[in-house]
Amino acid sequence: MKSRIKQVAKFEFLRIVRTKGFIIALILAPVLMGAAIAITMYLAEQSNDHSKEEISIGVLSPVEDSSFAQIVKEVGLMGWKIEEKNSVDDLHKMTLENKLKGYLKFDTANGIGYYSDKLSERFITNTLNGIVQNINRNREISQLGLDDSQVARLLNPEQLRTYKLSTDNAENAEAANANVEYGVRMICGMVLMIILSMCIMMFSLSVGRSVLEDKSSKIADVLLTSVKPEQLLAGKIIGISAASFLQTSVWIILALGSIKFANVEWLSGVFDFLTPSVLAVSVAFFIFGFVAATAIFASIGAMCETEQHFNRNSSYAIWLIMLPMFFLAPINENPDSMFSTVMSFIPIMSSSLMPLRMMGDIPTWQVIASFSILVIATVLLIKLAAKIFRNGIMQQGKDFGFKDMLKWLKTDK
Repeated sequence: MKSRIKQVAKFEFLRIVRTKGFIIALILAPVLMGAAIAITMYLAEQSNDHSKEEISIGVLSPVEDSSFAQIVKEVGLMGWKIEEKNSVDDLHKMTLENKLKGYLKFDTANGIGYYSDKLSERFITNTLNGIVQNINRNREISQLGLDDSQVARLLNPEQLRTYKLSTDNAENAEAANANVEYGVRMICGMVLMIILSMCIMMFSLSVGRSVLEDKSSKIADVLLTSVKPEQLLAGKIIGISAASFLQTSVWIILALGSIKFANVEWLSGVFDFLTPSVLAVSVAFFIFGFVAATAIFASIGAMCETEQHFNRNSSYAIWLIMLPMFFLAPINENPDSMFSTVMSFIPIMSSSLMPLRMMGDIPTWQVIASFSILVIATVLLIKLAAKIFRNGIMQQGKDFGFKDMLKWLKTDK
């Protein structure tokens, strides 16, 4: 029996890894993802660099208010070109003709206003707003009669210092930036979740489509003359799981290697979260989550007759796998909340959500409990899938529905 399962598993494994698509995805997908991230970061950096951009701002003259005059002066000191006009109509026309980014106007009723037909240029509006706020703040402070040192302390108040406690004792606490730590944890959790979820979805779908292909092409009829339905199902799950584990391992190794040699200072904190223990537990969750998902998709493949019917029925299972993506931000924001805890205990979803929560400090018992629930659910799903597979793979002629699936679960035939 074991030799037959091994033969089926070997056949399914080689059938996947020998395809051009697998080889391309194995190497090219991480390269494309890395290139996309690098291009995005470069474009973001370029979009924030306005040093070479010529910016012209109009000003309605005469400038009688002292604060407004100081604001205009500060804008000019930034290297921006100032166009003073006595007519609002002239400034309006020049703005619409793209000769000006916009214009500044002061009136006693509303104070200082910036007028433009392109308020989406946030760099300009944010910069002008910062200048206005600083000048008005300094004016208000000067009216209080404070000296320079008092003004400096008021404008630059002491901020909260954050420290990361050591597990040894309370005295061994190191200074740490909470915002940077949150950002690194967010990136680690997001990348790990995407890799795990995508691999589970892609390869579990492959199991379902493999079952559908064997059924529709009558290959299953030939295979079932020499192996039992349970052996065929077990071989498919093991073989495709091995291919999935291979691809996932390569992707994670390439990702960690890229981070290691990226020479980016803030990325060095990644390995404070992606510790060997976290990776090991993540792999365990991934394996059982993947097997549970493949059991579901194999059942769907066995009950379908056409690709369209398979796509329609499998969409529900795909949503179950992709649903954790929507919970990334709230769980990463507060991994200890009741919502985060409950969601990480739901089987299959826990395979990507629990590794995400482990980026923070959560009780060990929760990890053990979640993993135990996942293992029990996986075993039950395999048993149910074996019944559905045994009945569905041998029945052809129509697309069976979930009612038929429930009937098959009630019979051992």
